[in-house]
Amino acid sequence: MENKRDYIFVYGLFRDQSKRMLGDAIYCGKCHINGKLWKVNEFYPGFTKDKDSKVWGDVYLFNTSLLQEMDEYEGDEYKRVRVKTSTDIECWVYEYKWDASKFIEIKSGDWYLR
Repeated sequence: MENKRDYIFVYGLFRDQSKRMLGDAIYCGKCHINGKLWKVNEFYPGFTKDKDSKVWGDVYLFNTSLLQEMDEYEGDEYKRVRVKTSTDIECWVYEYKWDASKFIEIKSGDWYLR
């Protein structure tokens, strides 16, 4: 059986210490999506959709057999949705699904620059 590959946009932990979960993913470049980035806590951010703001991250081509493990890792706070990046790639992203307005917004839109 051939492994299916798809694109994922990562903006938080999957960019650094959790990147190993992406397995043999192929890095496709840095870009942005429309949204806001929130400091959920000291360890990880949350993305919410917003047409007037940008969230910066990285796109990877990865093995979709990892999706279940990634969904479990993200837990109940996030839902996996499709977005289009600034480089016109349609990909998966984990969107924070609860009210993020109580958190501090990361104005740069880049978790690395928090």
